[in-house]
Amino acid sequence: EYGTAIEYESNGVDRQLENRAFVYHDPVLERRLAEVAAPLLPSAPLERVQWRFRILRDPLVNAFSLPNGSVYVTTGLIALMENDDRLAGVISHEAVHVTNRHAYLLNRSLRKKTIAREVIHGVAMWIPVGGVWAATVYAVSNVSDLTLVFSVYGYSREVERQADLESVDRLRQSGRDPAQIVRLFSVLDRRLEPEPVPLFYRDHPKNANRIAYLKQALRLAGEAQAARDPGYVSRMRPAFLQNIRLDLDSRRFRSAVAAAQRMVDALPDDAEAAYWLGESYRSLGPRKPLLDETDLTDIGQRKAYKAMIRQTEEEETAQLARTQEGRAALDANQRKAEDLYHRAASIGPRLAAPQLGLGMLYEQQGKTGAALAAYRKYLELSPQAADRERVERRIAALGSKGDGQ
Repeated sequence: EYGTAIEYESNGVDRQLENRAFVYHDPVLERRLAEVAAPLLPSAPLERVQWRFRILRDPLVNAFSLPNGSVYVTTGLIALMENDDRLAGVISHEAVHVTNRHAYLLNRSLRKKTIAREVIHGVAMWIPVGGVWAATVYAVSNVSDLTLVFSVYGYSREVERQADLESVDRLRQSGRDPAQIVRLFSVLDRRLEPEPVPLFYRDHPKNANRIAYLKQALRLAGEAQAARDPGYVSRMRPAFLQNIRLDLDSRRFRSAVAAAQRMVDALPDDAEAAYWLGESYRSLGPRKPLLDETDLTDIGQRKAYKAMIRQTEEEETAQLARTQEGRAALDANQRKAEDLYHRAASIGPRLAAPQLGLGMLYEQQGKTGAALAAYRKYLELSPQAADRERVERRIAALGSKGDGQ
């Protein structure tokens, strides 16, 4: 009965995530995740477990598994990875939790359940700006307290250590490089955005401890070297593009710039990659591409996050643009955006999006004539555009000012 209840809860979580369109479906990417995972799974079938590997539409870096065998990785995590070995490390870790029935064990503790409810209450008070992660947890909390929350936020240190070390063995046996797990946790310590609370894969104190015992297990003296995989970005291109959009919608402009730059570096002839890097720089506006050192501490992160959520994006942009530093950043970011839009248009002359980006950029700069020309070119290239009516309104509004600069 107990196992059936847990399975029912897990299936309910799957349904909630699916029904709310949090799951990003791409058959090629889902097949790729399954291929990476296959050598890491137990050879014998497990009772009440059906392995599924899914992608969540969320820019925050995380992954979790459910007792029924559903393993979720976020688009944010995929966009941060550099190779399949690193991705395999995350999947292997989550698979160990399922195989060893860790959620079943935790669910038997009344004290843990009380903590789970407190965590859910805290999550309900923290909704990332434009993001869906808290909404993901909150949406399914009525289905399962502990199963979801402790899967998402991590288990006890002892259980996580077991999963880490067992993952090392599985990676070795499958021919993967287990040192890439160490590299993963090192990369996760690089913060680009203010975040209110550390999620499991970005819990800094835990990461330092994990790096230490993983290095010991691997007999690794120095830093783990990045295993270059030029094809990774190309294989994961749809997830990268999806996550850049999510980053921009969530005001995570620095993360969008970083991911789009990786795409441009890996795929220099990709017009869409150039366009999205331009869009990321335009959206960055008067903000600096990197956080200050004080903003990188835990206290600084929370302070910067609280300051950000007190203002709308427009209010924050206007306030920063009034400072000398903000004006300098705005000028530099807009010049980069313009160059990248033109680059995208040169690579893909039939691609309409760069013209829309130029129109918005020129309108922001007060270059009415240039904005009108770009908007009109956009509609010429994309006569059936979903936003045609909105762009036509912009043309009408700008036209009333005259076709000036």
